[in-house]
Amino acid sequence: MAKRNRNLGALAAIVVGLVVLAGALAVLLSRGGDPEVGPNVAVNPPGIITANNSPTVARHPDRPEHLVAAHRIDRPGFSALVEWSDDGGTTWTAVTPPLPEGTEPCAASPSATPCPFGPDVAFGPDGTLYVLYVELQGQGNTPARLWLSTSSDGGRTLAAPVQVAGELTFQARVAVAPDGTVHLTWLQADNVALNRLVGPAPVVASRSTDGGQTFSEPVPISDPARERVGAASPVIDSDGNLVVLYQDFTGDRRDFENLEGPPAEEPFALVVTRSDDGGQSFSPGVEFESGIVATKRFLVFLPEHPSLAAGPNGTLYAAWHGSSNGDDDVFLRRSEDGGATWSEAVRVNDNPVGDGTHQYLPKVAVAPSGRVDVVFYDRRLDPANVMTDVYLATSDDEAASFTNLRVSSESFDSSVGPVFDDSYGADFGTRIGLDSVDAEAYAVWTDTRLGSLDDGRQDIFGAPIDGLGS
Repeated sequence: MAKRNRNLGALAAIVVGLVVLAGALAVLLSRGGDPEVGPNVAVNPPGIITANNSPTVARHPDRPEHLVAAHRIDRPGFSALVEWSDDGGTTWTAVTPPLPEGTEPCAASPSATPCPFGPDVAFGPDGTLYVLYVELQGQGNTPARLWLSTSSDGGRTLAAPVQVAGELTFQARVAVAPDGTVHLTWLQADNVALNRLVGPAPVVASRSTDGGQTFSEPVPISDPARERVGAASPVIDSDGNLVVLYQDFTGDRRDFENLEGPPAEEPFALVVTRSDDGGQSFSPGVEFESGIVATKRFLVFLPEHPSLAAGPNGTLYAAWHGSSNGDDDVFLRRSEDGGATWSEAVRVNDNPVGDGTHQYLPKVAVAPSGRVDVVFYDRRLDPANVMTDVYLATSDDEAASFTNLRVSSESFDSSVGPVFDDSYGADFGTRIGLDSVDAEAYAVWTDTRLGSLDDGRQDIFGAPIDGLGS
């Protein structure tokens, strides 16, 4: 009898252990496990040495595994590519944005072909892909026309483009509302000279209510009193309204007029404005960040973009980089009232404060669950502040705190790439790409692991991050 009781006790202990193990496994599965970064994949086609940068990425609304990326090409000639993937970013196929027959060749292209440039992409609620880009022309390679092409098959084929606007349209971006309204923003210059803007250059917006076939006359977004603006980012909030973040470069004559000297001493500002009437008019700008100190010069036509994302229940998240701690860090603010008021800034990167390394050019995205993700360039692994990685910071507490995760599988040299002038350094582009869904995100970035200082090669790399969120 005693032996039987001992056996029963042992069996009970095993059963209890299995129940505890099952409970622990259930908790682990409910949390999605630890985040895992997938393979780093080259997005642009292999072969000729090119300088690819400024990527963005969008996900099909009904087919989560279908991704579309777009980026500009700076060498050997100016151009652009759109790439699509039907397997979650494992493989990619490239398409060149179309220009009408008879378009004047771009002067910087060795093959003397027309030059689409500076693309942006977004999906509409019905799965239509919208591809926005400019056409470069002439010896100065300035924008001659702004075009929008559409695709009904996820980017495999692109329709003949529709002209949106004429010349000197810079920094064009696209966002699509739930009702299908297509919203475009850009910097509309009056005149240009060598690496400088001449005359007024406001941020403007135009909209289409017929799927991108026709567009309204542009309306101003930026406040008239702000003389030096740009780097606008449009998003659609949870109520379907258009919100636009842009940068006020305040007194920075040095970059805007191509003058010699160090980075601007006067801080830059971030401003947000919104339209509650479908993009017909915009509210006066709300300046919510006024202390961004530049750490380098920039080409006025191609400034680095801060980032804006919309979350559930009317929340907005704005991310940028600045040197208030002595070196560049990534910061984020949150608004719960459509941009009228903002939280205190949160430092997103979690390396030691003031360690002398830069974290910069963030892109923020919000998953449907409300999880906030920020991807950015990061040099924390190199005390010399040259070799760069890509990190993802993720938050499940409405951006009160962040957990950092290395995304790039290799560090790459930030000094490799096109150099317009020694005072600017290598150009890594104006933005980085991120799309976030529940438990998963996909990031795209400029990467030089296949290049060198001799060839200046830059490629677009991408990687999935799984197991995110609770």
